[in-house]
Amino acid sequence: MADHPAASAAATQAFARVAALAADHHTALDPAVRLMHAHAWVGGGAPAFAADLTRRRAALHAAFTAALHSLSALAVRHGAPAPALPAFPTPAPALGPAPGSFQGIDPRAMTALITALTRAGDTLTTAGTRLTTELTTHGLPTHPGHTLGHLATWATTEADALRRRLTLIQQQVPGAELPASLAAHGLFSGHAGAGTLLSRVVSGDSAALTELLATQESGRDPALAGRVNAWWHSLSHDLRERLLGVARFGLLNGLPAIARDQANRRWLSAEKERLTREMTATAGNPLLLGGWEKAANQLRRLEFVEKELRPHPGYPPPLLLGFDLAAQGRLIVSWGDPDIADVTVTSVSGFTTNLDTAHGDLRQSRALWLQATKTSGGRRIATITWYGYDAPQPDLSVFNPSRSVASDQPARRGGAALAAFQDGLHAAHLPSGTARVVIVGHSYGSLTTGHAARLRPGRLADELILVGSPGVGVDHAAHLGMDPRRVWVGEAGGDPVAALGRFGADPGNDSFGARRLPVGRTVWTEAHSSYWDRDSPSLRNLGRVINGQYDKLISPPDLTGTPQLLAPQIAPDLALRLQQVTPR
Repeated sequence: MADHPAASAAATQAFARVAALAADHHTALDPAVRLMHAHAWVGGGAPAFAADLTRRRAALHAAFTAALHSLSALAVRHGAPAPALPAFPTPAPALGPAPGSFQGIDPRAMTALITALTRAGDTLTTAGTRLTTELTTHGLPTHPGHTLGHLATWATTEADALRRRLTLIQQQVPGAELPASLAAHGLFSGHAGAGTLLSRVVSGDSAALTELLATQESGRDPALAGRVNAWWHSLSHDLRERLLGVARFGLLNGLPAIARDQANRRWLSAEKERLTREMTATAGNPLLLGGWEKAANQLRRLEFVEKELRPHPGYPPPLLLGFDLAAQGRLIVSWGDPDIADVTVTSVSGFTTNLDTAHGDLRQSRALWLQATKTSGGRRIATITWYGYDAPQPDLSVFNPSRSVASDQPARRGGAALAAFQDGLHAAHLPSGTARVVIVGHSYGSLTTGHAARLRPGRLADELILVGSPGVGVDHAAHLGMDPRRVWVGEAGGDPVAALGRFGADPGNDSFGARRLPVGRTVWTEAHSSYWDRDSPSLRNLGRVINGQYDKLISPPDLTGTPQLLAPQIAPDLALRLQQVTPR
């Protein structure tokens, strides 16, 4: 170890200057890191950007540490005592994730992120130049200074890109808050990793749309609906108008509900014209055996959908969110706009559900809308009838495990499609810290709901209501991936399906851990479909739970004290009816 006082003093002074430089600039990226940790919950490219930012913060610390190690070693070589190396805190203080199913982002927070990155770019440019000069002066490796320069360039480039995207998004979607899906896949699109399917859809590639819809139905990509929503908002008016005329385009989850309705109604009209032409072409042609009958049956189904879409006095205009004539058919109709609703309710039916039997379930959704609206306190309600899967049917398919009501395979496929649909509701909804999502699963549809809940733990809905359930595939409500206090079970007395416990534990048992929805009882032949009976305790309590008014649930009439004849469990009101017709 050589003792060179002048060189030793110069190295020690250089160390002190770089230590001061590090003290001033090692936190240059911390404000941006804190902002991103607070908003990475939006998904899409935001978590990747946050992770990248955290890595670059670590690189900043490593660069200062490497420079100080070099200068410390130089001072020691010249006979000075080893100066103490400053410690840099490893984690940056982070805020918690934002709550709420439809929570948006305040654009001012994103503006603050852009400002923080811009400032970091400016200060790190100067710091990098100074650090490189110090190291060069003493003949030391200059890569720590170059690292600061690279970090400065990255911060400035990202700030400019974010500023451009934010300006464009605010022009397209003005409002006090930025929808999470637009932040995830628009603002942070450079880190979102979106594929090429949407670009191919724009170019008119029908195969790309088919592939996109298949990916959607698989439910494997929770971020797909968010990408669709951000992509839609990035399109010009003329391009959107053209896409609304593309067959099946309105089936894409993540599109605004109004756009889906427009696209599906145009497709419905086009299908009517096509089937009418087919009927004309096949009429009287013996070589096209059955062609006319098939086209006529499909046209009848379309006319049924059209009839159901007629306005009903006292209800909001129905929105056609999806339909399909293939196989059993599909139909998704909303009473009220789910994109602006304060409470959105999705009803999922099961055994025997198909396009031809939709009338009853649509009527049930209207009953839910009316009942929930009565006690909503002015909040906007949207109720959705969701026929988005091939439910088991009372035919020879009962012997096919992939389609049988005795198997959970149809529910697994339906659960994936339901999860994807709910992703779309979240992606398209306007930002809100108070809006709620409720799912009502009835009969085999409760099993479908259970599978969807496990695919999106904690994110499928704020409340699950299971009525007439044969089981949901788990033994405890907590296994559905949500707070058991937000899982409700209603079982009408005499409901034979609710007593099955076919798929996992019986949800009606106390050991299942769900909350009890009081519903009452009726004749066993009617019990399974009695939950929506007008003015019934079950319907009134459904409305209360939908609105989160748990303290206002009512109890059904107690029939146990009334003398009854024959089998009271079969006809609990039989004695009352006999009293009404018996002469006094």
